[in-house]
Amino acid sequence: MTVLIDGYNLMYALGLAGPSLPKKGLEKARGRLLDWLADAARDRAELLRVVFDARQGPFPSAEYGHRGVRVQFAFGQTADERIDELLHAELRPKTMTVVSNDNAVRAAGTARGCAAWTCPEFVDWLLDRKPAEVPPPPEADKPADPPPAAELAALLAAFNNPKRR
Repeated sequence: MTVLIDGYNLMYALGLAGPSLPKKGLEKARGRLLDWLADAARDRAELLRVVFDARQGPFPSAEYGHRGVRVQFAFGQTADERIDELLHAELRPKTMTVVSNDNAVRAAGTARGCAAWTCPEFVDWLLDRKPAEVPPPPEADKPADPPPAAELAALLAAFNNPKRR
Protein backbone atom coordinates (compact mmCIF):
# COMPACT_ATOMS: atom_id res chain seq x y z
CA MET A 1 0.00 0.00 0.00
CA THR A 2 1.15 3.54 -0.74
CA VAL A 3 0.15 6.27 1.70
CA LEU A 4 -0.03 9.67 0.02
CA ILE A 5 0.24 12.41 2.66
CA ASP A 6 -0.64 16.11 2.48
CA GLY A 7 2.57 17.19 4.24
CA TYR A 8 1.81 20.61 5.67
CA ASN A 9 -1.69 19.50 6.58
CA LEU A 10 -0.23 16.70 8.71
CA MET A 11 2.40 19.05 10.19
CA TYR A 12 -0.29 21.47 11.36
CA ALA A 13 -2.46 18.63 12.67
CA LEU A 14 0.48 17.33 14.73
CA GLY A 15 1.26 20.80 16.08
CA LEU A 16 4.67 20.91 14.38
CA ALA A 17 3.78 24.13 12.54
CA GLY A 18 1.58 27.14 13.04
CA PRO A 19 0.76 30.37 11.21
CA SER A 20 3.54 32.37 12.88
CA LEU A 21 6.35 29.89 12.20
CA PRO A 22 9.33 31.64 10.50
CA LYS A 23 10.75 30.21 7.26
CA LYS A 24 13.76 28.60 8.98
CA GLY A 25 11.40 27.13 11.54
CA LEU A 26 9.32 25.65 8.74
CA GLU A 27 12.36 23.84 7.35
CA LYS A 28 13.15 22.40 10.78
CA ALA A 29 9.53 21.38 11.30
CA ARG A 30 9.51 19.62 7.92
CA GLY A 31 12.65 17.74 8.89
CA ARG A 32 11.15 16.74 12.22
CA LEU A 33 7.98 15.48 10.50
CA LEU A 34 9.95 13.43 7.97
CA ASP A 35 12.21 11.98 10.68
CA TRP A 36 9.17 11.07 12.79
CA LEU A 37 7.46 9.41 9.81
CA ALA A 38 10.62 7.46 8.95
CA ASP A 39 11.01 6.25 12.54
CA ALA A 40 7.33 5.38 12.96
CA ALA A 41 7.13 3.54 9.63
CA ARG A 42 10.45 1.73 9.99
CA ASP A 43 8.90 -1.74 10.45
CA ARG A 44 6.00 -1.23 8.06
CA ALA A 45 5.85 -2.40 4.48
CA GLU A 46 3.82 0.57 3.24
CA LEU A 47 5.43 3.28 1.13
CA LEU A 48 4.93 6.76 2.58
CA ARG A 49 4.87 9.62 0.05
CA VAL A 50 4.66 13.16 1.39
CA VAL A 51 3.68 16.11 -0.81
CA PHE A 52 4.37 19.67 0.37
CA ASP A 53 2.97 22.88 -1.12
CA ALA A 54 5.52 24.81 -3.19
CA ARG A 55 3.39 27.22 -5.18
CA GLN A 56 5.98 29.95 -4.58
CA GLY A 57 8.97 27.61 -5.00
CA PRO A 58 11.92 28.97 -6.99
CA PHE A 59 12.22 25.89 -9.23
CA PRO A 60 10.84 22.38 -9.69
CA SER A 61 12.42 19.55 -7.71
CA ALA A 62 12.29 15.82 -8.24
CA GLU A 63 10.86 13.45 -5.67
CA TYR A 64 13.59 12.34 -3.28
CA GLY A 65 13.98 9.92 -0.41
CA HIS A 66 14.29 10.85 3.26
CA ARG A 67 15.18 7.72 5.27
CA GLY A 68 12.71 5.62 3.28
CA VAL A 69 9.97 8.26 3.03
CA ARG A 70 9.40 9.65 -0.47
CA VAL A 71 9.14 13.47 -0.54
CA GLN A 72 8.17 15.96 -3.21
CA PHE A 73 7.29 19.63 -3.43
CA ALA A 74 4.30 20.64 -5.57
CA PHE A 75 6.12 23.26 -7.65
CA GLY A 76 3.82 26.00 -8.94
CA GLN A 77 0.76 24.35 -7.41
CA THR A 78 -0.69 23.30 -4.10
CA ALA A 79 -0.11 19.91 -2.54
CA ASP A 80 -3.84 19.26 -3.04
CA GLU A 81 -3.47 19.78 -6.80
CA ARG A 82 -0.35 17.59 -6.97
CA ILE A 83 -2.02 14.83 -4.94
CA ASP A 84 -4.97 14.94 -7.36
CA GLU A 85 -2.55 14.55 -10.30
CA LEU A 86 -0.83 11.62 -8.60
CA LEU A 87 -4.19 9.97 -7.93
CA HIS A 88 -5.22 10.27 -11.58
CA ALA A 89 -1.87 8.89 -12.77
CA GLU A 90 -2.10 5.85 -10.47
CA LEU A 91 -2.96 2.65 -12.34
CA ARG A 92 -4.00 0.80 -9.15
CA PRO A 93 -5.71 3.43 -6.97
CA LYS A 94 -7.11 0.77 -4.61
CA THR A 95 -3.54 0.26 -3.36
CA MET A 96 -3.36 3.89 -2.20
CA THR A 97 -4.49 5.73 0.89
CA VAL A 98 -4.77 9.52 0.99
CA VAL A 99 -4.08 11.35 4.26
CA SER A 100 -5.38 14.88 4.87
CA ASN A 101 -7.79 16.77 7.08
CA ASP A 102 -8.93 18.54 3.92
CA ASN A 103 -12.32 17.13 2.89
CA ALA A 104 -11.71 17.87 -0.81
CA VAL A 105 -8.43 15.91 -0.84
CA ARG A 106 -10.03 12.90 0.84
CA ALA A 107 -13.04 13.13 -1.51
CA ALA A 108 -10.70 13.12 -4.53
CA GLY A 109 -9.08 9.98 -3.15
CA THR A 110 -12.33 8.13 -2.55
CA ALA A 111 -13.62 9.19 -6.00
CA ARG A 112 -10.62 7.35 -7.49
CA GLY A 113 -11.20 4.26 -5.31
CA CYS A 114 -8.54 5.00 -2.69
CA ALA A 115 -8.92 4.78 1.04
CA ALA A 116 -8.94 8.20 2.70
CA TRP A 117 -7.93 9.00 6.27
CA THR A 118 -7.91 12.11 8.38
CA CYS A 119 -4.59 12.99 10.00
CA PRO A 120 -5.65 11.59 13.41
CA GLU A 121 -6.76 8.32 11.76
CA PHE A 122 -3.37 8.05 10.03
CA VAL A 123 -1.45 8.74 13.25
CA ASP A 124 -3.51 6.10 15.07
CA TRP A 125 -2.78 3.58 12.30
CA LEU A 126 0.91 4.46 12.22
CA LEU A 127 1.33 4.14 15.96
CA ASP A 128 -0.77 0.99 16.29
CA ARG A 129 1.98 -1.51 16.99
CA LYS A 130 0.91 -5.06 17.41
CA PRO A 131 3.20 -6.74 19.92
CA ALA A 132 5.46 -9.29 18.30
CA GLU A 133 4.20 -12.80 18.80
CA VAL A 134 6.23 -14.44 21.51
CA PRO A 135 6.80 -18.12 20.81
CA PRO A 136 5.88 -20.48 23.64
CA PRO A 137 8.83 -21.60 25.75
CA PRO A 138 10.43 -24.81 24.50
CA GLU A 139 9.42 -27.96 26.28
CA ALA A 140 12.01 -29.20 28.71
CA ASP A 141 14.10 -32.09 27.49
CA LYS A 142 12.93 -34.71 29.95
CA PRO A 143 12.67 -38.40 29.42
CA ALA A 144 9.10 -39.60 29.17
CA ASP A 145 9.64 -42.41 31.67
CA PRO A 146 11.94 -42.59 34.68
CA PRO A 147 15.23 -44.39 34.01
CA PRO A 148 15.39 -48.13 34.81
CA ALA A 149 16.41 -48.96 38.38
CA ALA A 150 19.83 -50.28 37.34
CA GLU A 151 20.65 -47.08 35.37
CA LEU A 152 19.50 -44.91 38.28
CA ALA A 153 21.65 -46.86 40.74
CA ALA A 154 24.68 -46.49 38.46
CA LEU A 155 24.15 -42.72 38.16
CA LEU A 156 23.75 -42.29 41.92
CA ALA A 157 26.86 -44.34 42.58
CA ALA A 158 28.85 -42.29 40.07
CA PHE A 159 27.84 -39.00 41.65
CA ASN A 160 28.13 -40.16 45.26
CA ASN A 161 31.53 -41.83 44.82
CA PRO A 162 33.48 -39.91 42.19
CA LYS A 163 36.77 -41.49 41.16
CA ARG A 164 39.75 -39.46 42.16
CA ARG A 165 42.69 -39.04 39.89
